Amino acid sequence: MPALRNDPTPRPEAVVGTWWVGARPLPTFLDGIVPPVQATDRAEFLPLRGVDVVVVELTAEPGPERLIERIRERCPRADVVLVCAGLDPERESSLLELGAALALDADAPDRLKRARFARLHQSAAQRVQLRNADPGGDTDDAAHGRRLMALSFASRLMTTVQDEMEVFQRLVEIVARELSSRRVSLMQVNREAGILEMRVAVGLPKEVIRAARPRIGQGIAGTCALLGKPLFIDDHQRARARGDLSEFVPDTSEFKNLPMSLTVPIKVKGEVVGVVNVTDRSDAEPYSRQDIAFISALMGQAGYLLENTNLLRHLSALRAFSEQVINTLTDPLAVIDDQFKVISCNARFGGSFRAHASDYLFDRLALEPAQRTALAEVTVGGRTGGPLSEWILDEHVYEPIVTPFAGDQSGRRFLLFLRDVTTRRQMERRLVGAEKMASLGVLAAGVAHEINNPLAFVKANARHAADYMRDMLSVIEAWQAAAGKVGSRPEFAAPRLVEQQVDLEFLAEDLARMTQQSVDGVERVEKIVTGLKSFAHPDTQKAHQVRLQELVENAIMLTQGKWKYKLDMQRRFEDLDPQWCLPNPLEQVFMNLIVNAAQAAKEWGRLEVSLRRVDDEIEIAFADTCGGIPDDIREHIFEPFFTTKDIGEGTGLGLAIAYNIIENHGGRIWVESELGVGSTFRIRLPTGDDGRPAVAKQGSRFRI
Repeated sequence: MPALRNDPTPRPEAVVGTWWVGARPLPTFLDGIVPPVQATDRAEFLPLRGVDVVVVELTAEPGPERLIERIRERCPRADVVLVCAGLDPERESSLLELGAALALDADAPDRLKRARFARLHQSAAQRVQLRNADPGGDTDDAAHGRRLMALSFASRLMTTVQDEMEVFQRLVEIVARELSSRRVSLMQVNREAGILEMRVAVGLPKEVIRAARPRIGQGIAGTCALLGKPLFIDDHQRARARGDLSEFVPDTSEFKNLPMSLTVPIKVKGEVVGVVNVTDRSDAEPYSRQDIAFISALMGQAGYLLENTNLLRHLSALRAFSEQVINTLTDPLAVIDDQFKVISCNARFGGSFRAHASDYLFDRLALEPAQRTALAEVTVGGRTGGPLSEWILDEHVYEPIVTPFAGDQSGRRFLLFLRDVTTRRQMERRLVGAEKMASLGVLAAGVAHEINNPLAFVKANARHAADYMRDMLSVIEAWQAAAGKVGSRPEFAAPRLVEQQVDLEFLAEDLARMTQQSVDGVERVEKIVTGLKSFAHPDTQKAHQVRLQELVENAIMLTQGKWKYKLDMQRRFEDLDPQWCLPNPLEQVFMNLIVNAAQAAKEWGRLEVSLRRVDDEIEIAFADTCGGIPDDIREHIFEPFFTTKDIGEGTGLGLAIAYNIIENHGGRIWVESELGVGSTFRIRLPTGDDGRPAVAKQGSRFRI
């Protein structure tokens, strides 16, 4: 292999010259180094200049001592990274003592090797930046070497010292010593509070460190954090007198006057995470360009540590919040393993099931053998069928839900959530409440069905509309590209072809049509939701003046899911003035009569709803052709608990409650029926002398 040139092309500032010495191909953990890593198979072929990091594959021959010596002879300032197999702590220590900057285990995963190498590479970049800060100036070799050692020492601090506060303190002490400064402070950005928090300092009392909380954007440190640029103050009196400190932000590396204080932002991925301030030099001299480069390079290493403390603080707050949320749950929650040991639980679980000190789940929960078996099938057995049956524990009814614990790769932990359904079960046992819940169930099913239809074509049309818009934009963009040209030129051919292909006129028309369909669908959803809100409003005992036609129409719409495939719905309404009534209970009566007709229809029937004035009364009639009511039960249909429906379909309270509501309005309800033909339910409501119904019997036991 020919010898390499010793005068490589000059490199830009802060670019690290990284070389690989060893067999090809290059190790994968070096991927991503910019500029690309250069390689040679022998240390003797390394160039004499431009080498900052040498990564060498350590083999049996030559020994590490001789190998490091050869590299040092050619590249005295380069960091030497040794890659060897079977690296243990004792051998790593011996290699470092021989002069290696870093030792990597060849058998370790690439991500670990890359992580360790990245820190050293960052430190090398900072040294290069410092070395190139003032290439033409006179540099004190001793001071330069000492500062390079300080950067190396700081890098070692970042990897060996566990306490970040100690690292920060040591860093500011290094700055104070190397820059002969009596006051150095490091502040951390708290974005949530909008302030800077002083973490450590040299030359400031402890009470000042604890109390210093400048706002971002105010003062020297706050302005530095806001702008994300360094502030080099050459006149403190002028800086204090001015509110705008942007004149102290250098646009270039050229300064008219060297600064008396340095304020430098600490960034991670372009975001300011902290600020370091250096001032009060002991010899009263201004800071040099080398000082500025040194402080920037040194504090750059503190950025990731500051970011880590921010993340740890955020994670700590997030964990505390999560624990607070979990402990606020009113239902028991626990994490168990496949041996049914309680690993963790919330406050409700611990308070409800602590009769035994054991962590064994079945010591805490008195479950039946069948319940234990079912739980084991879900956890250990991996059954994913229906939910577990309810558990009755300490006079409470729980609905157990078991799911694999998120993030558990072994699949041995599970989340046990006990939903307390005691109150629900008690409510369900109340007959009047059961009828109300049955009506709400019918309502919910119908609403869900009706919402799905309009939303389906709204989503579909919206998707197509978006595609059309993209096509239209492609036409516009194509013509815009050719707009600068004139005459019949070949450049216009492509835009014209695009316009012909997408048919711009058709797109505009079709887009308008689909948009209107989407609006119609959204309006249908709004009507359904408005009807649901009107029905479910809790204020049912206050009389309002409403149009009965609207109440009937709303009841028809809300029950559409029950009758639309069974009944031909017809309306015959007179134009009536608004009437005083109790809207919500009255609307429930109308819904109940419509649903009863739909349930009575065997195959297909007709329901005519009519509304008219009869003398001083309003009559609402529901006439169906659904087979009629047998004579032997007709006189019992308004009695409480009488029903001909199957178990689970009704409790026999629907018509009894309807009778009571009409009675409360001072009206009456009756049925006319012919077996084999159909039935007509008629409601008469009085208008009263002033148009207000005589609402009576508010204390009825069937009041809703």
